[in-house]
Amino acid sequence: MKTKKIILLTAVIYVTSCTSTSRLASDKTILKPTLQLQVGVNNGGIVENTNFTATPNVPVDGFTGATKKAGFNLGTHILLPIKRNAIETGIDYMYNCQSFNYNDPAYNYLGKRQIATSQFMIPLTFNIGLLRLKENKPLFYLKLGYVFQYNLLNVTDNSQQLPSYSYNHWSNGPTLGISTTPFQLKNGASIGIYLDAYRGSKIYNDIYNSNDYEMPGSSYYKVGLIYQFKK
Repeated sequence: MKTKKIILLTAVIYVTSCTSTSRLASDKTILKPTLQLQVGVNNGGIVENTNFTATPNVPVDGFTGATKKAGFNLGTHILLPIKRNAIETGIDYMYNCQSFNYNDPAYNYLGKRQIATSQFMIPLTFNIGLLRLKENKPLFYLKLGYVFQYNLLNVTDNSQQLPSYSYNHWSNGPTLGISTTPFQLKNGASIGIYLDAYRGSKIYNDIYNSNDYEMPGSSYYKVGLIYQFKK
């Protein structure tokens, strides 16, 4: 009788252990990180001051941010799923090019300054899953979070009559975005698109973009393709 109880107890422990192991494996599958590559186009970089109507010492057309050309971005991201949501982080590279025009006889500043901005960025977002698909995979992620930027500026002046400048290597700010990878390939990978927007702290400093003004900062919006590797 005692032997039967021991056998029964052993069987119960074995079944419980197998069940726990199965659940653990399942949990590991759910929490398995996912790697994805991103490439796209963007617009933004430096946000310059454009409001001089309330500044008597600066003519309205004394300084203008004339053009912002489309740039490009690429990155590698990791998704850490939490049930139907996820935490996303990684590293991105972004390139932007824009021109500033100076026409201020009072300070004798006249000419054009071209600024090419390279940014290495670390995003950290909490992704809210929307519209569940099979295998508990959401159709869309709504992304809310923060971006840290390291900035490198290449400045080209077409005149010696331009103001001195400086720039901040580090900038940061909140980001909002959406992504989806609905199309699955034969190799198990998925493809989709992303759209991100950002508004952050100041990068560029000169007489027209000083700390006295509220507008100068950094921003971008970017859109592109996602290649998500098989889990």
